Amino acid sequence: MTITPTRCAVVTGAAGGIGQGIVESFLATGDTVIAVDSAAEALSTLRSKLGVDTNQLRTFQGDVTDPASWAAIAAETIASEAKEIILVNNAGISPKRDGERIPGVEVPYEEWSRVMDVNLTGPFLGIQALAPLMKQAKFGRIINMSSLAGRDGGRLGGVHYAATKTGLLGVTRYFARELAPDGITVNAIAPGRIGVGMVGTVSDEVNTAYLSRIPVGRLGSSSDVAQAVQYLAASNNGFVTGVTVDVNGGSYMG
Repeated sequence: MTITPTRCAVVTGAAGGIGQGIVESFLATGDTVIAVDSAAEALSTLRSKLGVDTNQLRTFQGDVTDPASWAAIAAETIASEAKEIILVNNAGISPKRDGERIPGVEVPYEEWSRVMDVNLTGPFLGIQALAPLMKQAKFGRIINMSSLAGRDGGRLGGVHYAATKTGLLGVTRYFARELAPDGITVNAIAPGRIGVGMVGTVSDEVNTAYLSRIPVGRLGSSSDVAQAVQYLAASNNGFVTGVTVDVNGGSYMG
């Protein structure tokens, strides 16, 4: 007997460190997950590592900057037949040069444009693609992954990264107001220094020095971020919208 899932979570950047933690958290609560990433090999590794039934975990190789990819993701979401849809816009890039951020005055235009496309246009396209499905159901949860860099201007990321993560907060507030009448909440999470993914692009010395700025005295984990995602994605959490949840161990207190 085929059981129709109650919820379907679309997670972009799913094969990365934070993304994988988010995927695992939804699988643990019995939700269907559509794991989206641009790297086919990484998605294959994710599936092998998690060892989950293909009906519960569906992987999709796609480009979040491409409307055609989002149309296909929307079709996959419809095919899940889930009554409740969740979108986690987690995909993001933060280019470095020899492990260090590139001075703003030296950032090439092409790199600026690419970061804008992935980090800001990608979430915008995702919302445009899936919000109509959520409106039909009169329910939806949209969670945009910002960053501490979007709160304090950035210490380790470049100007393009800080600009996109700040802009994403504006996108979050705009859509929170527009979509609220349809039962859709739109919120953001701003992780601080999380010990997976992009952290590996800088030296151990940089990460060790950064610890002095974190009151709790440790780097964050993907589980720390995933717990915040689960709070915002909860089906009974319909009165929290347009907010940014800071997950940074106290390094920024808004």
